[in-house]
Amino acid sequence: MGVRSTNQSQSFIDDFFRSGTDASRAASPAAATVAASGGTTATPGDGFKYHFFTHPNSDNFVVTAGGEIDFIVIGGGGAGGSYRGGGGGAGGVNSNWPGFPGPYGGTPYNVSAGTYPVTVAGGGTTGPGDGNNGPNSTFNAPGVNGNTPITGTGGGGGGGDSGNSGGHYNGVPGGSGGGGRDNTGSPGTGSGGNTNPKTTGEVGNDGGDADGAYGGAGGGGAGGPGGDMGGSGPSVGGDGYGFSGIPPSYGTPGPSGSLRYFAGGGAGHVYPNTSKSGGYGGGGDSSDGSPTTGGSGTAGTGGGGGGGGEAESTGGVGGTGIVIIRYLT
Repeated sequence: MGVRSTNQSQSFIDDFFRSGTDASRAASPAAATVAASGGTTATPGDGFKYHFFTHPNSDNFVVTAGGEIDFIVIGGGGAGGSYRGGGGGAGGVNSNWPGFPGPYGGTPYNVSAGTYPVTVAGGGTTGPGDGNNGPNSTFNAPGVNGNTPITGTGGGGGGGDSGNSGGHYNGVPGGSGGGGRDNTGSPGTGSGGNTNPKTTGEVGNDGGDADGAYGGAGGGGAGGPGGDMGGSGPSVGGDGYGFSGIPPSYGTPGPSGSLRYFAGGGAGHVYPNTSKSGGYGGGGDSSDGSPTTGGSGTAGTGGGGGGGGEAESTGGVGGTGIVIIRYLT
């Protein structure tokens, strides 16, 4: 459990190269400067212009002069489960940022003049039982000008139930998987949600397993798996992934002060009313009381929602996704 899913076939990577990209940014230092509009723009002084697309303000990335771009596409976070629920999984992260561990990492993506649709996901919603998965975020879903569509899959919902019934509940698969939930003292496991097979370059991790009584495990994050629930925990949310160059008004802080973090998993609730921490990168904390709901994933990060507490309280909603595009100025 908890192994990041980044295996891709060579044919998949070849398809990406054929869709208007070069093997290396360094191979084309004289590439034309991009001119484009759409979203909220920023020029923080690092040599790049950034376009930020946030929910519900989905927009178009309109290119009037083509060239190479970097992208980050993150799906909506999954919601936490109800009644001692597991944490929601973070939205899947798809990027060609230098150093990104997916197959697109460091690979240029060329755009030519045209209108490239951008859809930014909302967060997964709560309800009695399992949390709901987050929706997908997409960039260039139709494949404009022959370029590859990019998707960030929504995170999986945390395992849960509508009341105080015994049972072992699995987390739901997603971009990162939701944490399992266990509400009985008998042997058994609420398995963490496994990440979906990755065919689109995404990075995500499994939700934790709940093999201890009366609590939920953490949802997976882009940087690591959710914490297992055994005894008193830890049940923490899986950590997110940090990107360089992002202005501080986006993402969240994390262990490296120079990075901004996204796609942290939600924490699972531990009996009787012990709150655990969501993963850095926007994961929601679990409930700390009866009948308190779980904490919400942070908007604009794709963070998972935290698990709900006692008395049929629901989990937290997932954080909305985000799409970021940048290019040299």
